[in-house]
Amino acid sequence: MSEQVSIVLVGIGGYGNTYVSALLGQSGEKSWRLAGVVDPLASKAPGFAALQALDVPFYATLDEFYAGNSADLAVIASPIQYHCTQTCTALRHGSNVLCEKPVSAVIQEVEQMIAARDHAERFVGIGYQWSFHPVIQAFKADVLAGLFGRPIRLRTMVLWPRNDKYYGRNNWAGALQSSRGDWILDSPVNNACAHYLHNMLYVIGPTVDRSAQPATVQAELYRANPITNYDTAALRVMTTCGAEILFYTTHAVTRNRGPEFVYEFEKGTVTFNYKSKLLWATFSDGSSKDYGCPDTQITTKLWDAIAACRGEKKIVCGLEAAMMHTLCVNGAQDSVPAVKDFPPSWVYKAGVPGNQFRVMPGLADLMPAAYDAGLLLSDYQAQPWSQLGRVVSLDNYHRFPSH
Repeated sequence: MSEQVSIVLVGIGGYGNTYVSALLGQSGEKSWRLAGVVDPLASKAPGFAALQALDVPFYATLDEFYAGNSADLAVIASPIQYHCTQTCTALRHGSNVLCEKPVSAVIQEVEQMIAARDHAERFVGIGYQWSFHPVIQAFKADVLAGLFGRPIRLRTMVLWPRNDKYYGRNNWAGALQSSRGDWILDSPVNNACAHYLHNMLYVIGPTVDRSAQPATVQAELYRANPITNYDTAALRVMTTCGAEILFYTTHAVTRNRGPEFVYEFEKGTVTFNYKSKLLWATFSDGSSKDYGCPDTQITTKLWDAIAACRGEKKIVCGLEAAMMHTLCVNGAQDSVPAVKDFPPSWVYKAGVPGNQFRVMPGLADLMPAAYDAGLLLSDYQAQPWSQLGRVVSLDNYHRFPSH
């Protein structure tokens, strides 16, 4: 392809502004052009005026855009509940797709997207930016080459406070379903911290564009905020390759901590912490390797998708790679009878009005202790509020909820 790649941006507020800034900030000769923007609330987006100045046409829906236009690439950064329908619409009209994470809320929608992609003979990339980063690719290449041997146990912790403004920024933050009944399953596991669960699955996947297959999941899901889904979770995932994956995350604390992780293999251990931001490997023979920082170059996924349209790149994180995270998210919800509220009398508010956090006392100590021990919260130290979910099999799991 010698001509420019035509792009339609779907959603330019929130995370979508990252793509707007990256595209408009690129200098020199461009391999792309903007064919249009789809966003019913475009005028509220930070990049609206700059896009207007370039005479980029705006549309309220993808159908309106495709009624008189085409695009080589649809870049979708809309709310979770629209990922499936918008991806399928774009594919039906001949566009390749870069869709923001998570791929979708439920596994049946991911399978629908795979069918639409195969029928259209186009690609769908999912925007887990670490997966596209050279640091993660170099690490995964060494895993695939056998440098680390068999994966044994991978654990990650992310404690990220989120305030009232975060949960009030739209009508789906922290929601189980939309007002129309569409599944959203918004949570730290499925949204803010999704990258770090996905990454554990991805780096031990059998090929460069696949993730490890989860076999079972067991979860603890709690909430301190007045939401319909959870803001605190601990997951244990067993994979079909025999590796154990442990994930700890919450929004109900006062201070940031993480991401930090420890990946244990037969022949070495890989660590990352939020202070050094370096992916560091220590091998059983005493040697070590510094892979660097994967927190840079967050728009590599965009440039790779544009290059893939031109036949110059392969998509390393597509639907099959991303769907394993969705399986874990769905299985975790099925693991518990319902999300457990932390005792209301225990939860307190920190901060000033308009910037307040709901905090569960003791959680900032309990989660790191359980993480260090490699145990779920209830297994490490049962609390009066504890609710340990059942083990859910993900074998032949094709629909959420499964019961």
